[in-house]
Amino acid sequence: MSATGSPSSPARRTDSLPHPKCLTLASGLVLDARRALFLPEFSVLAVADLHLGYSWAQRSRGLLLPVETPDAIPARLTALVRDHAPQTVVLLGDLVHRAIALPALRTALEDLCRSLAGTKIVLCLGNHDLRFDQLAADWRVPITITPELRLGRWRLCHGDDPPTEAGTPPLILESEPPLTVIGHEHPAVELDDGLATRVRVPCFLVSDNLVILPAFSDWSAGCVVGRHSFLGKAAQSARFHTAYACLGPRLLPLPLGRRGIGK
Repeated sequence: MSATGSPSSPARRTDSLPHPKCLTLASGLVLDARRALFLPEFSVLAVADLHLGYSWAQRSRGLLLPVETPDAIPARLTALVRDHAPQTVVLLGDLVHRAIALPALRTALEDLCRSLAGTKIVLCLGNHDLRFDQLAADWRVPITITPELRLGRWRLCHGDDPPTEAGTPPLILESEPPLTVIGHEHPAVELDDGLATRVRVPCFLVSDNLVILPAFSDWSAGCVVGRHSFLGKAAQSARFHTAYACLGPRLLPLPLGRRGIGK
């Protein structure tokens, strides 16, 4: 594994924040501390679990959540696209919290598409995206929708174990098993100082053939690794060897070792 990342330009003294860090894994995947993943071989940027319209969807059910301030997701994606220059952005499911025709959700989707102008947008459907295809057609949202995306040995999908059509898994003849990238689980780790301070932060989870992305949404509480159970079969059957905690602009590798995460 090798680290990459460009230092801030010395001419920009007003920019005091460190440049977000990236780590390149042996597989060639690039993990970005901003909760994104880049596949240089295919010029693909992937993020998962945006849950756009979360508070509005909850308010439509009668839950009195505060009305959202302007969503930071488009700006965060704009920065990622500027730095990685992908040809395609893949959204690994749960783009929306509920696919309901709310004006605020339409605005959020239009802002998202503007932030990704010039790139192809692909959505691998998640369990929260039920009926999103109809909504996208009605609103003419320029997003290509698919259950999963195959790129060479890579398989990108949400990870919620949707039922296979006709009840039979597809026949795939490959010399090696696919390397899978999913979302859905919202992984997080808890870090403490050994005294009284404890913080929960999102993380990537990496095994030999599976990578789980942290949720891109700031609404996600996170599934704490080693404490909470995984939701999908892919995560349940994997043996994760490393978590990469997203600490602001930094990535902190955490070997999982004998903590026995996975089967």
